[in-house]
Amino acid sequence: MTEKEATLGRWHKEFFENIHLFVKSGLSEAEAKSILEEFLVLSQATPKPKVMEIFQEPERLEEIGVYTDIRPEPRDFMLKFLDPIMKKFKVEGTENLKLLDGIIGKYPVTLISNHLSHLDAPAIFTLLYNSGPEGRKIAESLVFIAGRLAFEPDFTRLGLYMFGTLLVCSKKDMADNPSLSDVMTKINMRAFRNSQKLQSDGKVISIFPEGTRSRDGRLMPFVDTVYHYVANKVILPISLEGTEKILPIEGLLFNQAVGKLVIGKPVLVGELTKREMESFPSHIEQISFPGTGDKKQFIIDNLALLVGSNLNKHKHGTYRNLYRGDVRETNQLISLPKKPEEHVVIIGSSNMSVAFACILANKNVKVTIYHPDSEMVARSNEERRDIIHYPIYKLPPNIEFSDKPEVLESATLFVQGTNPWEFDAVYSKIRTYLQKNKSPMVNVIKGFTGSKKGLILEDLNELLLIERERLAVVSGACYPDQIMERKISGFEISAFEDSLIPKLKELLTNNYVFTRTAINSRDTKGVQLGGALKTIYALAMGLVEGYFKRELGGNVDNTLFHLSNRFFNEMVSIGVLLGGDPTTFNGLSGMTDFMLACFGSDTRDRKYGYDLAYGTRPEKITNGFYGLKVLPNLIQLDEKRHPIVASAYKTVIQNEDFDVVAEELQKQLARV
Repeated sequence: MTEKEATLGRWHKEFFENIHLFVKSGLSEAEAKSILEEFLVLSQATPKPKVMEIFQEPERLEEIGVYTDIRPEPRDFMLKFLDPIMKKFKVEGTENLKLLDGIIGKYPVTLISNHLSHLDAPAIFTLLYNSGPEGRKIAESLVFIAGRLAFEPDFTRLGLYMFGTLLVCSKKDMADNPSLSDVMTKINMRAFRNSQKLQSDGKVISIFPEGTRSRDGRLMPFVDTVYHYVANKVILPISLEGTEKILPIEGLLFNQAVGKLVIGKPVLVGELTKREMESFPSHIEQISFPGTGDKKQFIIDNLALLVGSNLNKHKHGTYRNLYRGDVRETNQLISLPKKPEEHVVIIGSSNMSVAFACILANKNVKVTIYHPDSEMVARSNEERRDIIHYPIYKLPPNIEFSDKPEVLESATLFVQGTNPWEFDAVYSKIRTYLQKNKSPMVNVIKGFTGSKKGLILEDLNELLLIERERLAVVSGACYPDQIMERKISGFEISAFEDSLIPKLKELLTNNYVFTRTAINSRDTKGVQLGGALKTIYALAMGLVEGYFKRELGGNVDNTLFHLSNRFFNEMVSIGVLLGGDPTTFNGLSGMTDFMLACFGSDTRDRKYGYDLAYGTRPEKITNGFYGLKVLPNLIQLDEKRHPIVASAYKTVIQNEDFDVVAEELQKQLARV
């Protein structure tokens, strides 16, 4: 038996395990077996489209073209095949299809959809086809943009004959096949010209702007190449949910999943010719090109919002922070306030500062992230994202970046978002602005500074001469990455002046972030110390975890949790020594943050220590590393009183062999 025959045999065997699904949907076992057999026969008998011959004979491109028409037999069979599988899907928004009456054929129309499965295009066709007369009319006019790899497997090719297709080649396909890049470029140019002709003939060009299937169901960035297929055209947005559950990415076993297809209102993107606009129906809304900025990116982002507005909020992905998180109504977009109640200036671009910017953006405020790097600022404003810390997330319209110190003059609230090791670079140009503008200032960064005081608020007060009554700190057990994903999070606030707290609580509370007053509302040192020290102890926990996993193998949770109490007690003892109130460490910024940092899945500090224990010194600095480095400026490291942090210092800063240090640490802890 050849390898191909063996693979084919396994394919057939697994595929026939789908029989139970069809029986469950109401077919007899004989009928179910018959429909599966017919699928296999048709999938093998249906040839690859003629367009695939271009890759063997590029000179025949003009002769063959890039368009493949519907084949009635596969289409009719696939409708019968998919009907029992998609029984639990529903279609919403069919009334919006009536808005296209008199549009298709007269004006160019493009359908766009999110992309979850190999089954998406056949699913869209089937659900529209069965939704009523308007839906059937649209379905029969669909022409999907399809990459050549979609035509290769017998399994997926059959579904692509349900509708017309235009062959295109992705950037990845071109990069993987440089010898074919010239013909692939010609194919793409030919496909675009064909799409315009097909639209004028009454066809609806259909594309998946993400360019590939989402592996987690969340929207990925729309690729810029779709711009040519959507600009100056009427767009019909489709939102899919559940198709990834019908046919998982790996395997051939179908599931009768629950899902839906939502049809959005058609929208004109850009402009038509002057003559066309004179007769264009007024009931179709229009997204016009902006006067400034990247027009292409503006249009692409707005298409993503059209698709995302009908998806569950957890599926918004890249575009998640563009929706309001302080209202009960789902999928309401954040808008640029005409009269902002506050102008918040965030000083420094960091993971946490960007996360706080997105929290604040839910309110009726203007947010400016100040950073002296002019190139970074220009690109971030142009692309509407922080290109360094969160390049995947689009930012709301009321967040902007600036490298001009003058923006601090109009601030009604300052947020300290600069990492400690970047203080000099960021604050050198803005000191006088902070002294003149008497607005409050809240620190959201955890960690020690390199000064003799060692804490951010103390440095702001004593080195930058910012009045104590203007200062506050917000801290809690939160990863900035998960704040950006809008996972439920919480903070506590401490300030030198109690009157600052209500305003900060209101600004920093919404449907996914809950902020409260700290246990000791004026213990700003204790709140800062909890956040700063936990980064060091998380790094130490990573060292211990890496060491014991290397020595003992497998899960070492018993060991880590056995040590956690000693770690926390030592952390509190140092915190009290540095001026914190012991009860403060029972709050969100103390024990809760300590547990997250030491045992959470996304902690950078613990990973730093873990990698170090395995012999790899990470290049990227963390707050825990920097804090450990400067801690001797603040306290004498006593191996008897503070064996954990002293051992971490020897290993991380003084580069001593951790195997030797760990042996001594175990002996010391055994005596404590």
